[in-house]
Amino acid sequence: MGFTCWQAESVAATIPTEAATPSDQVLLATHSPLRIRREGATTQKQAEFVSEHDVVREFLTSTPNAGVLIAPVLGESGAGKSHLVRWANANIPRVGGRHVIYLQKTQTSLRDVVEQLLSGKTGPAFDEIRRQVSGLGTAISIEEMERKILAELAEALRSREPQGFLDKPLVGERGLALLFLDPLFREHLLRPGSFINRRAVHALNGRDPDEPDVPLEFTVDELPLDITDVANLADASRAAQNLFKQVVVNTDMQLEAVRILNDSLDLAVMKAANLGVGNVNRAFMKLREELVGEEIVLLIEDVALIQGVRRDLLDAIHESSIVQGQEKYATVRTLLAVTPSYYRENLPETFRTRAEASSPSYVVDVQIDGAKTNDADLVDFVGRYLNAARLGKDVLEAEMSANKAAPNACDACPFSDSCHSTFGTSEAGHGLYPYNEPAVLRAVRACVDPDNPQLFSPRRVLAGAVREVLMDAAGQLPRGDFPPGRLLGERTRTAGLPALPLAVRQRLEEDYPKDLAPRLESMLAFWGKAGTRPIPDAVFTTFGLDPIASGDGSDLVEEPESTGRDEAARRATADGLPKSVQRQLEAIEEWSAKDKTLPQDMARVIRSLVREAVLARVEWFDPVIKSPDTETIKRAVPDNARSISIEGAQEGIGQGVEPIVRLKRTARNAVLLQGLILIQSGFADLSGDALARLDALAVGAVPAARARILAAMEYDEVAMVAAARSLIIGALACGHIASTARDVDLIRAVAWRGDMAREDVASRHPQWADSHRGYMAERGAAVERFLGGIGAAQGAGGVHALDSVRLTKLVKAARSQLDELPTSVPTWCADANRKLSILVQVAPAQISYWSDLVRRVRRLLPESESYIDTVDAVVLAAREGQAQGLVKVKDLPALEQANEAARRLDARGLTEVEKALAGATGQDGVALARHLGPSVGRDLKLIAEYLEETERWVESGISDAEIDPGAKIDIDEAIDGQVTRWLNILSNGAEND
Repeated sequence: MGFTCWQAESVAATIPTEAATPSDQVLLATHSPLRIRREGATTQKQAEFVSEHDVVREFLTSTPNAGVLIAPVLGESGAGKSHLVRWANANIPRVGGRHVIYLQKTQTSLRDVVEQLLSGKTGPAFDEIRRQVSGLGTAISIEEMERKILAELAEALRSREPQGFLDKPLVGERGLALLFLDPLFREHLLRPGSFINRRAVHALNGRDPDEPDVPLEFTVDELPLDITDVANLADASRAAQNLFKQVVVNTDMQLEAVRILNDSLDLAVMKAANLGVGNVNRAFMKLREELVGEEIVLLIEDVALIQGVRRDLLDAIHESSIVQGQEKYATVRTLLAVTPSYYRENLPETFRTRAEASSPSYVVDVQIDGAKTNDADLVDFVGRYLNAARLGKDVLEAEMSANKAAPNACDACPFSDSCHSTFGTSEAGHGLYPYNEPAVLRAVRACVDPDNPQLFSPRRVLAGAVREVLMDAAGQLPRGDFPPGRLLGERTRTAGLPALPLAVRQRLEEDYPKDLAPRLESMLAFWGKAGTRPIPDAVFTTFGLDPIASGDGSDLVEEPESTGRDEAARRATADGLPKSVQRQLEAIEEWSAKDKTLPQDMARVIRSLVREAVLARVEWFDPVIKSPDTETIKRAVPDNARSISIEGAQEGIGQGVEPIVRLKRTARNAVLLQGLILIQSGFADLSGDALARLDALAVGAVPAARARILAAMEYDEVAMVAAARSLIIGALACGHIASTARDVDLIRAVAWRGDMAREDVASRHPQWADSHRGYMAERGAAVERFLGGIGAAQGAGGVHALDSVRLTKLVKAARSQLDELPTSVPTWCADANRKLSILVQVAPAQISYWSDLVRRVRRLLPESESYIDTVDAVVLAAREGQAQGLVKVKDLPALEQANEAARRLDARGLTEVEKALAGATGQDGVALARHLGPSVGRDLKLIAEYLEETERWVESGISDAEIDPGAKIDIDEAIDGQVTRWLNILSNGAEND
């Protein structure tokens, strides 16, 4: 258990991902025979498969055509074409008269390429070109190179002659050069990561190991068509704007612009690098001239290497060695690795013509499942590299140098017999541990290029199936963590490999811990050939796992009884299901097993079904509230991913949003989703226990859904307590209650809907009265909503039963916070709370108003005098005064009625208000508003007005009598003591005033 026969450092040093990385010894030790197809019309043969040795022999011995032989090696990225060139270099004998020039991927800068091409030659022509490129990467910076490439491109475009009607607006003074010289576009074209930036980096520093083996060239995406996303087009020149507007809407112009730019690119790079046009050509031709009578073998691992000097070099490569019947130049044999599309579409036609006339093409495109490829070849390929990883780079190189062959590391291993019997070997005898044959084949197929899934990609296999897995396993095996869950997961997903049956994956999820089930799934998928082959117990034991098969390991994981029966039924009737339903079931299978995106229309259906099930389970008994309306529910639990989230369904859920249900990408959920689709499609009899599972899922989501709805209605505890505070303070400020000592008082307060009329309104300041009316207009609706949060109703009717326990709990929580208004209340209480705030603000005005009324009354009615006695005195004065003509009023009956009404006024309000004023001293804010709430001083203003009016007519009458010279009576005698008392009050009041 936990045994490793390799080290991570050794794997990193030994297993390359590029053909040019290893030494010749490591390359030859790990080399597996390639599947090479020879093609070429001039061979007069059908395409046939040949070996690497055949390629090298034919390449070196075929008769050149006028001193030129060009053998293209064609293959997609990672197929092994560069490996073939590298292998050829390692196997071509260095003999007299043969000069091998090898352009490898590790030396990819323009300076490196030129130096390799010169092959160590000296002399004026060679020294001059060396001088020209010597400053690249040292004397010139990337930023300078970028600007120079852009300037040279602009000049090439400006001076170019149009070659067709599409060319005309793109070349010359008013063409694309405008964009390359305009400051706005220039800045965009030189941004970090732009094409110009990458091209400059390549020229100075060479190709990055992770770059594709296709030369950097302009594409439509590299045109500055997206500049309006990051810049204001109005900042560009008018001419540049006009050209841009033409190009951005015309795809034909865009394609022509790309063609023109790529046609000018190599020359622009050469000039930017201070290489004169034709200098590389002349230097290489000079080399050929000096070596006349001999052969130059030019091996180019990647056509991307020669970008920048491609035109010059290709011309020199296919130039005839015969001039006027005499051999003037050395023969050149060129082996060139290039992708098929670049070869056909980008290399000059004249070059391709000379190549096809001189040599067949060699195509490296091993078909993973082709008729000419068998599993043993793929296993042997991986086995060789597993062996190399065990030996390590140093041992490999030493053994290859000494013995010309790599040993089998397993020969010296004391565990080889048991290991080989458990995990197997390749036909060459290399142990496959930690893989077995099914695991190797699945790993190879997982590492295909998604764009060419039928082609074997050695580079991708080495990077993923060998290098990545072995380096990770070096740490995982000793910890007992190998294989990990989702082994080569992303690669497996994009490769579309078959997954374990859904029922098996579900069983693993249900019967094993979360950290163990994914590992067992990897075991069955890789080592068990997607669950179709038994895995020996020893494999499980080696990886620290308990076997999941019975006794001899011949049985696979049994399916759960119900699920297995359900799935069997579905499969048995699959042909009877509509194609649309079958496609949906398959899509769910791929969503679960292959990490495919769940189609949006299917995701919507599933979300709706789950949402309806959850809402059907939500009942309003705890807490008791009035059932929410449809719009509230839609707002709280929308029919989208904010409520029901499905992993892998392209959801744009905002940060901080927690769905009430999350459907993870699991086998169990896949079974549920398939069942829901079958129910939705009318095949409920095939849905198994999907309804029961849905119900269980819904029950678990009810608390979250209820909380969402309560929050949307703002019936959560915090909101309800805040509303209760506001309503209780409002009831106090309006005088509905005066005490909060008892729970019943609080309940009365929050349930009070308000009363627009007040019996003391006449004694209230107009602002206070208006504020009170405004608050009353809003309070009723707030109370209704509050009661809806603690009570039940029948349909849309009013609340008819309250949750007294919750209501008591809420008002008790609010009781301790009645000193000030809440700053945050539910939306439905906001208007009432705002109006209440105004009522609180006008409390000082009410104090002033009462103070003025009291002052007016006390001026005419001292505390020592009785209001009733005073009114009686006034009545008597009016009766006696009429006889003497001293009552100066126009309407004596009205006066009598006023006196009678005044006698009915409640004078107790005067002392009530005085007491209220005294108690208000030192209070402000809510405390002051609460103090002023009770209804007091109902008739205080009427009393003040009555006394003031009486004062007017009494004083007027007496005054007239005293100054009337014709008066014959003695006022003191005519009016009895009660009137005299009133006169004294008036006199004292006037003095006090």
